[in-house]
Amino acid sequence: MKIAIVGAGPGGSTCALQLARQHGHEVTLLDRDEFPRPKTCGSGLGPRCLQLFQEIDLADKLEPMAQKIHGLRFVGPGGNEAVLSSNKVEAWIIARSQFDAEIAFAAERAGAKFVQGFNAKRLLRNPSGRIVGISDGKTEVEADLMIFADGAHSRFSIDKRPRRQIAAIMAWYEGVPYQPGILEMYFDKRVKPWYGWLFPETDTRVNVGICYDPEDPADPKRLLDDVIATHVGDRLKNAQQVGKYKGHPIVYTEGVGPITSPGAIWIGESARLTNAATGEGISYAMRSACVAADVISRHDRADSTLLMEYQQATTKHFALPLKTAVGFMNFVNTPAFGMASSLITSRAVQGAMRYLLANA
Repeated sequence: MKIAIVGAGPGGSTCALQLARQHGHEVTLLDRDEFPRPKTCGSGLGPRCLQLFQEIDLADKLEPMAQKIHGLRFVGPGGNEAVLSSNKVEAWIIARSQFDAEIAFAAERAGAKFVQGFNAKRLLRNPSGRIVGISDGKTEVEADLMIFADGAHSRFSIDKRPRRQIAAIMAWYEGVPYQPGILEMYFDKRVKPWYGWLFPETDTRVNVGICYDPEDPADPKRLLDDVIATHVGDRLKNAQQVGKYKGHPIVYTEGVGPITSPGAIWIGESARLTNAATGEGISYAMRSACVAADVISRHDRADSTLLMEYQQATTKHFALPLKTAVGFMNFVNTPAFGMASSLITSRAVQGAMRYLLANA
């Protein structure tokens, strides 16, 4: 089949990589940007991501780029805190400019055609209404199957459900002291049920940010400054901000919606597959890409059977994680979470919290 993928983030690039490796398709990966390019993101890659890297044989390529994380400084809504440490690496931090480019160029090396600077604007349809390609206004790319991986506000989404959103804003600093191998999460009352963070992105640079309610009337920069000042405090005294504040929306759902149309499927955040509790979407995007590639491997044409199988497989895989994430988000908004956080010095509570944060 001729397959065109819109969006070369982790989801789209992983799908292109896996499809190219099948050696049965003509795969074209399209993105509006030139790579490497910066991306507004905390850049955290948790246990699910590390497992995926092994599965798709990219762990060895990505590991040298990573800041290795073996622990978490957890601060609860009442200010109680503890360092939840582990004897093994639990997560990596890789700047998205490096991370996304490595997967996209891996797909190109595997045989996919990688077209940069292609700003997809218009669907191509046949007389029956089936999607048969995409245009940027100058060039038309025809396809037997379109795969949309174009993010939270996918221009081409068919999901008509009201959007449930989280907002995020972040900044980067040089010269902030931090404990190597430890990332920090602050469940501050000001942004609940979400949180603030500090992630070490390089040996000298940290990424700080918050997820918050997009309906909050406060100025986002002031809100970020207040939360970070509370929890990072004196460590910012000699630090230098690098670049500007960056913000982006996150769209989430409690259940898989419509993600297929004749001639097309949606993956990752364009299918609203995002963790509602943490705003994390990379592992969800990459896993949905693998689900899509696996389904496609069993078909030689993009018929209704392929579409139905993809919808069913995605629903089966993500139904429980999506509900669990929303459940944890709601739990954070209750007094019970604050009570559990106040007992964070207890080993039993630490173990439970570590599990919830890694798996919710």
